[in-house]
Amino acid sequence: MCNVTVVCCWTNEKMYNEFLATLKAQDAPCKIIGIDNRGNNAFTSCAAAYNSVIGEIDTEYVIYSHQDILLNSPGVLSKFLSYLANIGRDDILGIAGVKFELSSHIFTDIMQTHPYDGSLIPAGRYHVEGGIMECDTVDECFFGGHASHFRDYPFDAETCDNWHLYAAEACMRAKTKAHAKIWVCGADIIHRSIGNINSSFVFGFCRLCRKYAGDFPFIRTTCACSFTDERSLRKYIMKHFLFVAPKKALMRQMSRMNIYFFMRKIYRFFTGRK
Repeated sequence: MCNVTVVCCWTNEKMYNEFLATLKAQDAPCKIIGIDNRGNNAFTSCAAAYNSVIGEIDTEYVIYSHQDILLNSPGVLSKFLSYLANIGRDDILGIAGVKFELSSHIFTDIMQTHPYDGSLIPAGRYHVEGGIMECDTVDECFFGGHASHFRDYPFDAETCDNWHLYAAEACMRAKTKAHAKIWVCGADIIHRSIGNINSSFVFGFCRLCRKYAGDFPFIRTTCACSFTDERSLRKYIMKHFLFVAPKKALMRQMSRMNIYFFMRKIYRFFTGRK
């Protein structure tokens, strides 16, 4: 019996087909809705793309996935479904999550590709405790819940008018409007990306913080965190454009010039790190 639909908005056909191959190798059946977002009629946000197909989902559960995901073993989907069967009707489940704590880190068991050498590295500092644990927001790479929840609470395509933070916004809306819980679970999954923190993300995160400032004094996603008052948001924007963005641009340039590995060897020699 098939009781889950996997939805993926894709632009890279090769990457999407590789994801499909790992889906079809699962020991649990699923329906697949692929949204081809190439061409002139493409959606301008993932939230809008996902909302456009919610009427086509006739299964009990739905999972939203990036195209650059690989399910690394045949039991990944069935394990994720077993967790979905035991959470609340309005709860949301993901494979990488964070808590709204100042000292919180990413909880996940997934692996991701290193941005400069392509090797696999852990996506977070901490494993998921006990296989599944409560958190506050989850990453957009692979998450889901009961399909009825997403019909009742569509993605916010106005706040999330690009390709970022729609899962984080859905989590906060579920917590405030449906009094639901957010969960993160362990998963044998590879995410072939580390995300793209650009100006679109930065200003989108500020919109998200302003929307929920009355509910949460501090917001953390897997890629950003800040207090939600205006002074803190201005500091967050300044930090990105004065420090974070220039540093990333330098690292990308070093990688293109094959200097990155040489500098890493020097750094490890003087710090004693492996």
